[in-house]
Parts: sequence; structure tokens; C-alpha cells
Amino acid sequence: MTRNQMRRLVLDNGLRVLLAPNPTGASIGVAVHYGVGFRTEPKGHTGLAHLFEHLMIQGGHGSAPGGYLPQVQRAGGLGDAKTRQDLTVYYAAAPASALEMLLALEADRMRSPRITEQNLRTQTAVIDEEIRLMVRNRPYGAFPWVLPRALHSLTENARDGYGESVDLAAIDIPLCERFFVDHYGPGNALVTLTGAFEPDAAERLVRRHFEPLPGRPVAAPPDAAEPEPWEDRQLSVADPHAGLPAVAIGYRMPDPVKERADHLAHVVLAALLGQGRHALLRRGPAAPTGVASLSVGCGLFGLPLDTTGPDLLTLFAVYGGATEGRTAGADDGGPDGTDEADDPGGVTEALDTALATLVENEVDAGLLRATTARWASAALRELGDPSTRAQLLGQRELLFGEAELTERLPEMIRTGVTGEQVSRAAARLRASHRAVVRFVPGTGAPDRGTTATAHGKAVAP
Repeated sequence: MTRNQMRRLVLDNGLRVLLAPNPTGASIGVAVHYGVGFRTEPKGHTGLAHLFEHLMIQGGHGSAPGGYLPQVQRAGGLGDAKTRQDLTVYYAAAPASALEMLLALEADRMRSPRITEQNLRTQTAVIDEEIRLMVRNRPYGAFPWVLPRALHSLTENARDGYGESVDLAAIDIPLCERFFVDHYGPGNALVTLTGAFEPDAAERLVRRHFEPLPGRPVAAPPDAAEPEPWEDRQLSVADPHAGLPAVAIGYRMPDPVKERADHLAHVVLAALLGQGRHALLRRGPAAPTGVASLSVGCGLFGLPLDTTGPDLLTLFAVYGGATEGRTAGADDGGPDGTDEADDPGGVTEALDTALATLVENEVDAGLLRATTARWASAALRELGDPSTRAQLLGQRELLFGEAELTERLPEMIRTGVTGEQVSRAAARLRASHRAVVRFVPGTGAPDRGTTATAHGKAVAP
């Protein structure tokens, strides 16, 4: 899709609208992005952005008694929401006949969500249960949240999406109302429509439902500028639910705005290292031994161009077998000073070896073609779903003012990243300071990183 096929509107109240029709099919996708995420939360109120997502998904005061989701489901659709560092998105897919209903529901909760004491306490309890299931009682549940805490120095960049239970318990109705006024006005929102609709008719419906909403000032986003790490961070986290030791490694990604080409080269580097059965850390001389599972990805949530602020390239490996060719207890530490006892599968050493090889010798052209083609194919398949397409178009439009990035990205990865760029990305990682977090099977409650140690010192959450 070209830029001319997309229609952009800005209503008098500041609401931005992106119309991206697709004449094939009979369904539509609707996504409403707000420029607020857990990086935007007021100091001392971690978890507020995610909690507010839970409140908003209940719908506005004009919704039927069952709330937003039952109405969407009765129309044959599906809906959900998610919170990220810099944005929160509410999205749905439904038959094309449900377009006006979806727009009316979104305008209703943008005007007046159901922020009640009962909803607040119910959703706080729901999130507490999520934290219990997904973090505290889940093996390796501190991953990936512990990596930003280790690598970033600003509080805003080190937060996790769930927040702390003590902060959640202290959130009250007045705080929620202020958060809504500051961050959920039309001037901080973007409505994206995709799928089977006629643009002129869709524009009339958008104006009908959203133009009556009053505009209001938008709170300034936080300054997320982060100094580069000046030392490696070595941490250990005791995890009573982990049956096997594991390691997580995080590096700072290049800036997605100022260093776009380098950012995409890191995306390809991550795929070459750990994605696909022919990845360098899965097969061949650089592959570590005794590893049960391994993943490498870009972005805290595994999606490139997911934030305008500091983000990470991450590796996570679970050890699960004998370490062939190594002597237990031998001091054969890699470049990071890790010895055999700390790195039984040799993951950090194998990673350093793979990076060094890519610096000295450009990646095999055939492997590069196969890796980038596989990545591009998966990205294109995602765009076949109207809801996913609406989310991705709206996300790149809100963050970068470039919805077209979503359509161009598969080809940019497939043909636009060279072996030389990958070598430069590998050299940049070799010269970068990183966080290495070891998950050690142990007793007691997992701490989400609060009792991890770095150079012998406690790391604050």
C-alpha cells in the first residue's frame, strides 16, 4: 500500500485518524492507540497504565450492561487491548457490518469510561493474579523485566508493565480520573481502520461519533533519553520455580529514529543468531552445548520499532544437558569473565564467538537471504489479519508518523540489510556493555530482580 492509498484526518479536537481500506475480504480491523504506556506513569504509581487498560476495556458509560467485549462478540467479532512502554492500544476485528458499532463503542469509552470503585478493586485483583501466575509463580517469570532494570539507569525505562502490588493497592479513583484527563483525550489518540470499508462512508462515521468529543490539553511525555551503559552488569536471580538454570543477556538497541538502518541490521543479526533451525547459535561451531531452549529477539516484546525510547536486543537460554568437551569447574572464562560454574552451557562464550566471527567474516550470503526471507514472510502473514494490521499501522503512525513502515518493513529487511551492515551490528554489540542475568534454581519467593546482585551489590527494583 502506498501513502496515497491511506487517508489521514485530524479532527478539530486533535484526534488523528488513519483509514487504510482493503477491498478484499469482508472484515474490518479497528485500533485506537493512546500515547501513554508504563514509561508515562507518575512516579510512585507503577502499574497504573496497565491497570487503566483493564478499566477501559470494560467500556464506557453508554455500553450495554455486560460491557464492551460481549457487544463485540455478539456482532461476531473479537476485541482486546495491550500496554507497552509508550502506548496503549484497544483493538477489534469484526464483520464489516459492525463498523459503526465499533466506532460508537470506542468513542463512548474515550468520552467517559466506567471508572468505579468496584471496577477498580476488581481489576486490581485481576492484575495481582496475573503477577502471581505470570511472574512470581512462573519459571523464569522475571524475564524479560529484569534486563531493563539492569541495563537502564532511568526509572521510566526500568519499569515493568505489571507494576508493584503495593503501588497498585494505593491507586484510587481521583488518581485514575487525573490519569484519564491527562492522557486519554482525543489529542493523544489515533483511530486506525483497516479492511473492507468505503473510505468516504468510514470518514463520515468517524466524524459522527468522534467530532462531538471535546478536546483538551495533552500531558507532555517523559524524557526517556538514556546514557549508554558504562559497564557490564552481572546479576543472579534465585528462582524457586525453575527446574534448570538459565541465562538472559540484554544489549541496548540503536535508536529507531536516528539510527534506523543500524536498528534494522540488529533485527537481522538477532534472527541470524537465534531464529530458525540454521541459526548460528543453534547449529555449527558457534552453537553452545547443553542448551534445552534458546531464543533471540529485538524489542522488549519481540517486535522491532515498538518504541521510540531505549529498547533491547535479548537472548534467553535454558540449560538442559551435559556440557560436552568441558571440564567441570575449569576456569575457561569467556571475554565477559564468566567461568564454567556460572555458564555451564557456554552461552555467553558462544555468543561472543559468533559475534567475533561475524565481525571478521561477513555472514554467508545464502544464510542471510534465507534468514531475511523467512523474517519477511512471517511479517507479511501477520498483515493478513485486519486487527493485527490496524494495530501495526497505528503503532508506527503514532510513534514515528510513518504507518507505511509496516507495509515496507518486510522488503526493507529482505533486501535492504547487507552482510556488511550485519558485521557492523555485531561489532557494535561486541563493544557494547551488556546485562547478563543468571537464573539459579533456589528456594524462597522469586523477587523480580529485587535481590539480584551486580558486582556484589544489591540491585534496586
